[in-house]
This record gives sequence, structure tokens and C-alpha cells, in this order.
Amino acid sequence: MTETSTTSTPSGSTKPGSTLGVPVAIVIAGGLIAAALYYGGGSASPGAGQDNGTAPEAAAPDTAVATVGEMRPVTEADHIRGAANAKVTLVEYSDLECPFCKRFHPTVQQLLSEYPNDVRWVYRHFPLEQLHSQAPKEAEATECAGEQGKFWEMTDLIYEVTPSNDGLDLTQLPVFAEQAGVANIPQFEQCLESGKYADKVAADLADATTAGGQGTPYSVLIGLDGTKVPISGAQPYASVKAAVDKLL
Repeated sequence: MTETSTTSTPSGSTKPGSTLGVPVAIVIAGGLIAAALYYGGGSASPGAGQDNGTAPEAAAPDTAVATVGEMRPVTEADHIRGAANAKVTLVEYSDLECPFCKRFHPTVQQLLSEYPNDVRWVYRHFPLEQLHSQAPKEAEATECAGEQGKFWEMTDLIYEVTPSNDGLDLTQLPVFAEQAGVANIPQFEQCLESGKYADKVAADLADATTAGGQGTPYSVLIGLDGTKVPISGAQPYASVKAAVDKLL
């Protein structure tokens, strides 16, 4: 997304040399503001295909402002972490090369540690290939690790070691898989090379879009009565906790 701004030229005379000075200053100031928003993790109105960060002081999710679209029901086919009979389900749509997703991952880990019986975590892929060309293949790698019961371990490790923004060396994925506890590395490598899970990753991405995801990470809290609360961006722990407490 880009912003364009227009400025009117004041009538009357100008001092020599000032004709170009003001527009140039405006352009420079605009560039500094945009850089501050991006590198500070801010996103005023994220659009499709964006990393969706939030400032640390972000407010708790408001269901009156945003609604959740159609999303796939949670089933045993999903990757689920936490109590099976939890009162609240957090479905996260995430991109392994997104810096804001990397920031949000420990937030959900903390949530599960503090609500071990009340919250479960469902992870679905939302790789923004136009921003992170490596993200789809990394998502497939977690699925291949999942064949050997190590989906979450592989996911945790990738978020831990990646610098984000395609900074991970894809040739090291078998090494990371071994570190994550994958026993049969040749099987993992064959799975990854075959593209076996490309369609599954694509299906998750499509589900994220119809659910209302316009940036990453995008999460949905689901209560026992079916109430859905959208969480856009890397919301701070206090905001996520407040939303969970409201559902409980």
C-alpha cells in the first residue's frame, strides 16, 4: 500500500531558493514517518499481503469494529496445542518469515502456559509469498516434520532461529528438522522436495483470506458459544489476555 498526499501552493511571492525546499522537506518527512511505522511494528490500516504489526500500546480487540468471515471448522486434522476440552480456541494464521509473527509466537506460548486448561492453540499457514518468497516452503517443512510428530517443535525452532524477511537459509531445514527431533531425515527431505504439502499450505492461506485476514499474523479467538473475536497483528500479551478473559 502507498499513500499519496497533495499540497496546495500558497499564493504570493516566495523567497529565492524556497520553491523546492518545502516539497523536498515534505517528502523527507513522509519517508521518515513511513520508516518509523514499518520498523516500529506499526500498521494503521493493513491491507492484503502485509505484515501486520501493532504498537505495544494497542488496545484489546473490539468485536464491534471488526468481524470474522467464513473460516474452516477446527477438526482433528488441524495442528492443535493445548487442552482438547479448552473453553477458548485461538486460531492463528501466520507466516514463518513475518517479523511480527515471530514477535507474536511467544505471546501465544505464554497464553497457553498461563491458561493450560482453558485455551488451545490452532496453527494455520498464511505465507505472504509476495513479501516472503521462502515462507511457503518453510510452511511445507513444518508439515513434513509433522509427519513424524514434530510439527510444533519445528515451528517453534524456525521462529526462534529465523531473522525473518527471508533471512533463513533454506538449505539448513534438514538440520533444523533434526534439531527439532525429526528422526528420519531422508524421509523429511523427500517429503520437502516433493512439494507434498503445497496444496495444504495453499488451502490454509485461502482459509485465512475468507476468515478476514488482511495481514500477518491474523488470529481468531473462539468461545464455547461460538463467539468469534478477531485479533489483527502482533497484539501485546495484555490485550490478548483481556480478550480471553472476556470470553471465559
